[in-house]
Order: sequence, then C-alpha cells, then structure tokens
Amino acid sequence: MTTTDQAFDHLDGTLSAAEVRRAHAEMREACPIVHSDRHGGFDYLTRYADVRGALTDPASFSSADGVKIPSNTLPPVPALEFDDPEHAEWRRVLDGPLTPRAVKAFEPVITEVVDLLIDEFACAGEADLVGQLAEPLPAIVIGRMIGLDQYEAVRARGIAAALYAAMGSVEFPARYAEFHTTTQRWLADRQERPRADLLTEMATGVVQGKVIDEAGATGLLLAYIVGGHHSTGSALGGLIRHVLTEPGLQDELRADRRGLARVIEESLRLTTPLQLFARTLRCPVRVGDRDLPEGGRVLLDLAAANRDPREFPAPEAFDRGRTRNRHVAFGAGTHVCQGQHLARAELRIALGRLLDRLPDLRPAGDPVESGLVGGSLMTHHSLPVAFTPERAP
Repeated sequence: MTTTDQAFDHLDGTLSAAEVRRAHAEMREACPIVHSDRHGGFDYLTRYADVRGALTDPASFSSADGVKIPSNTLPPVPALEFDDPEHAEWRRVLDGPLTPRAVKAFEPVITEVVDLLIDEFACAGEADLVGQLAEPLPAIVIGRMIGLDQYEAVRARGIAAALYAAMGSVEFPARYAEFHTTTQRWLADRQERPRADLLTEMATGVVQGKVIDEAGATGLLLAYIVGGHHSTGSALGGLIRHVLTEPGLQDELRADRRGLARVIEESLRLTTPLQLFARTLRCPVRVGDRDLPEGGRVLLDLAAANRDPREFPAPEAFDRGRTRNRHVAFGAGTHVCQGQHLARAELRIALGRLLDRLPDLRPAGDPVESGLVGGSLMTHHSLPVAFTPERAP
C-alpha cells in the first residue's frame, strides 16, 4: 500500500492538467488502491474493474454521506447524495425533463440557444469557444428547461459558475447563499405568477407527486443547474478540441455525420469532465488484494478508470472507431448520470451547428486546460479558433 500525501491532493488547484493525469496513471499502475491521510483519510480506487464494481454496488458503496471529500454541511443533493429508496424517489422527480423523449422534444430549444451563441461571434472571424459557447451553453439550456427566459438563464450561469468554483474554499458559504437567495426569488415569482413550467411545479411544493420543502426545491435546482452546467461544458470543450486537432476528423464529420456518436463517446472517455466521486462503505469490502473496512471512505477515480489499458486498448489514443467503449464518464449503475441524454444532445447539436455554419473552423492558438476545479472537474479555460466570418444578414 502506498500513500498519496506527498504526491497528489485532489483539492490542490495548482496542479496542471498534465500533472493530474500523471497522478491518475501512476496510482492506477503502481498501486491501484492508494491511501491518503488527507481530509480525514480515504482510499483512491483507480482501476476500471474496481471503479465500475463500486459504482454498481450501491448497497456496499453508499452515496448518502456525500460524494465529495471532505464532506460539506449542505443538504444532500437529490438524487446524487441519497441511497434507495430515497434515491429512486428523487430520480423520478428529476427525470421528467431528462428522459430521451423529453430531450428529443426539447432539441429545437437547444438548437436555438446554440445558434444565438454562435450569432454573437460568427461575423468576427475568431472566437474563444470555451467562453463563448461551451461554458455558457449548458447553463442557458438548463435555465430554459426549468422555465427561465434567455436573460435570466444567462444570469443563472454566472451564479452557478461562481458556486462551483468556490467548492472546497472559504468562499463557498457565501456563493451558496447567493444561489439560495436567487432560486428562492424564482420560486416566489412563480407562486405569484404561475406559468406552465418546472419552476411553477416546484413552487407548488409537489413535484411528480413528491412533496418538497424549501431545502428540497433548492436541492433540485442545484442538481439541475450546477449538475448540468460544468460537466457538459467541459465535455463540449473536449469534443471541439478533439475534432479540431485529430487529423482528418473534421473533414470526415462534415462529409458524414454517422460517425459522430462514436466520436462523442471517445471524447467523453478521454475528457471525463467530473473525475472523482466519493462513497462510504456500509460493510467490509475486499477490493483487489485489499480489505476495506466498514465506514471507510473511498474516492472513485473515473478519469483513471477511463484510461485503464486493462479495459481500453491504446487508452491514451483517440480512436474514432472504438467499438467497445464502456466508459464511466457518466458513472454507472443506479446512480448513472440522469442528464446524460441532454448532455449528448447538446454535444451533438453544438458541434453540428459549428460544422454547418463555420466550414473552415481551425485552431488559432494553444488551448488552455484547467487542473482539478472543486476537487473533481477538469475543463478548458480557453479554446481559441479562427474561421471565415459569416456575412452579416
């Protein structure tokens, strides 16, 4: 058994993306179950089989003590930080706008939001596709989905970004208070002026037949807005970067979009936006050659698992034709990400509109990646591109 105390702290925001990836790989290959005495003590699980095994065994690996290390004092996030039967109840509540059928019906709105964002830079001949598309798109889409107009959805994006960036810092309580105040204002408005939207349903105190209080409503909005924002933005930035930099890939997709689904899955595998999720052992569990005690905390390293050569041949390569791609970028098992269908739709539509509208899109500088933000998220800070400007209408 080794310890990470001198090597890797997932809350160390000074580590570069390359340093984080190197730490993932070193832990996975040298000692797949790595103990840390930091943050109260926990074990990293890094190999694909062990990570998937934990994700698909919620009876042993519980989410109810929180999916962050260290835990915070906030109310649990539905359905992410609940075990069954409460977990299943919250999934039913959250699922309404996130089913494949609901997402399909919502695609015209996604397309509208994508085109509005592209309109803002299409005549300029250059853009930063993180700040001008990948980062704002998911937050605005989620805002529109729950019932916000375009202006308020853009404002909600800023609040969500500040909240996530503050995770694990002394700023977090203030940012959470801002989020709570804003969401309560939305609900109060719907109580006075009800509409045919999800916010109005939340304001009634009953969603999908489940009675929810103020904390429950705030938790639902946290799950929708924060949960659906940064991970999808990161995934979109990674997808655009891969399409622009993999030789011949952009031309292939312009000629034939049938390969796009596999390209998206391979990009998700390599990008893995949210990389680390905690669990608490509800019983003693043997993982590999280690006995983990009841009550112990583990951190599941999805990013390390998604590059495990035991599961993925040539795991560091972008293989646009990879046919067996059981990545865990969205998790697995009963806690698999409910927003996966919406995220895939946003990735497909956003990339498709970029290819349609900007036929000579190309990199215009080096992309800038983050390390770990909030102890889990890896994303891009910048993705500069150039193209022939669209003619003004």
